[in-house]
Amino acid sequence: MTGLRIFVGGLGVALLTVILWAAFSGGGLHGSFLDQFGVVMTLPWGIGALADLYIGFALFAVIVFLAERSWLTALLWALPIFIVGNIWTAVWLALRLPSLARRLNRPDLQED
Repeated sequence: MTGLRIFVGGLGVALLTVILWAAFSGGGLHGSFLDQFGVVMTLPWGIGALADLYIGFALFAVIVFLAERSWLTALLWALPIFIVGNIWTAVWLALRLPSLARRLNRPDLQED
């Protein structure tokens, strides 16, 4: 389980690194975030990718609501997913993996 939690955390860190790189690359030749976002939104694959992203956020929010015992706790975990994105998903998943493994009756994935 520890290895899986490290893997999930590592994916979150990798995603954060890419996002920070993109945010601080200075725009330069390609323009600011809003300029680039405007271009992406004119492309069919850009719209499709954004739809895929936010539908994925919504699907994962459903999992959060099913896994958390309190509606308030679930809401506090689910709402930031739509703003922070999958970095927040990785944090939640890394923290909840042991309890999820127990609930799914997966002794092979439970705490080392």
